[in-house]
Order: sequence, then structure tokens, then C-alpha cells
Amino acid sequence: MSREIEGLQQIAMRSWHKLIFFGVIILWSGSAATLHAQLKGKSSCLAIHIALNGKPVAEPRTLTFKTKAWEQAVPVVAGCFKVPAAVLEEKTIDVLFTVPGNRIYLSTIPIGFLAGPWDVELQDQRFGNEVVLPKHTRTKDACSVVFHVGEPETVYAMTPCRTRLK
Repeated sequence: MSREIEGLQQIAMRSWHKLIFFGVIILWSGSAATLHAQLKGKSSCLAIHIALNGKPVAEPRTLTFKTKAWEQAVPVVAGCFKVPAAVLEEKTIDVLFTVPGNRIYLSTIPIGFLAGPWDVELQDQRFGNEVVLPKHTRTKDACSVVFHVGEPETVYAMTPCRTRLK
């Protein structure tokens, strides 16, 4: 009889863990949809901070938003890029910019991440332990992006995203 009870308890625990897991997934997807909905129809200001080898570098002067059908360049105004209304109609967007010595191409960024500032980290040698890159990735080709939107913040490691300029 006790084995049957233990078996039922294990099944109940597994079911409970699945319920929690799917609840977290639903909350996460719901928060992304909420961020996207909040951005629609609003003027959004995006600030991007860049660090190379842990030291701040000059922020980009122009940011280019790109889809398969169009692209639009936006100048920085008082440390902020005004996100065009056409961008907010998309689900994802590519973002391109140039900083001293590097061209950066961030691909397939969900629109919800335009609601807050970004920190882009570039490294010549290696990233810290919090950034995991795929095997055989050259650090000089990768970017780590922290999106300061929602709790907890989201960190993406992207490769390739960086091209050295000569």
C-alpha cells in the first residue's frame, strides 16, 4: 500500500513541476506580448551603451533598423534614438550601427526589447563567465547584449555580430 502512495506522490510532484514550468512559460510569453502591446502606438526612445574590453566607447551616432522589406536610419538625439512607428509594427527587427573600429549587426531582436536601454559588450580576448558562446566562436566576432526591459534583465550572446573596420 505504501508503494502505491509513494507512486501517486511522485506522479503528483511531476505533474506539479510541469504545471509550474508551463506557468512560467505562459508568464514569460505574456510579458513579451505585453511589452510589444505597450510599445504599439507609443513613441519609444532607445539608449545604447557600448563597452569594448570593459571600457566605455563612444555611442553610435546613427542607428539603422532593418527588415527584409525596408531599412531606416535614425540619428541620436540627446543620447536617445527615436524608434520609428513602422518599426513598432514588426515582430522582430535587425539593428545596425557603427562604433569606433567596429560595425555591429544585431539580428532578429524582438520589438519588446526596444522599450528600455541596452548595454552592448564587445571583447577582444574573452567574455566573463556570465556570457556563454558556442564552441569554436571567435570572441572578436561576438557581442553580449543586456536588454534592460522587465525583470530579470535579458542577456543575449550573438555571433557573428561584430565586424572590425580598418
